[in-house]
Amino acid sequence: MTTIPISELKQRTGQILNQVVVARQDIIIERYGQEYAVILSRERYQELVDAAQARVKERFIAAQHEVYEATADIPPTEIDQIIHDAIFASRRERAGHDARDS
Repeated sequence: MTTIPISELKQRTGQILNQVVVARQDIIIERYGQEYAVILSRERYQELVDAAQARVKERFIAAQHEVYEATADIPPTEIDQIIHDAIFASRRERAGHDARDS
């Protein structure tokens, strides 16, 4: 990863974008001595998004397994009732907040 000042980006935008896309080099833009933004190729951006989504999916599956294990001895009808009650309480709470905010 390379860091460049924003003034250089303004002067060499085309060259810098070629570095990003062709050379697959991530560029950090610095403004007033502070890291300000990052320029990534579309391909690199998609890789990061895909990796983040994969991590979320892994955490969801792990949580799902944990719930299944923790509720293995609870009858499905009781689980359904717990979920129904939680949804009802959540909706009632949100409605109360909405009424007070209006």
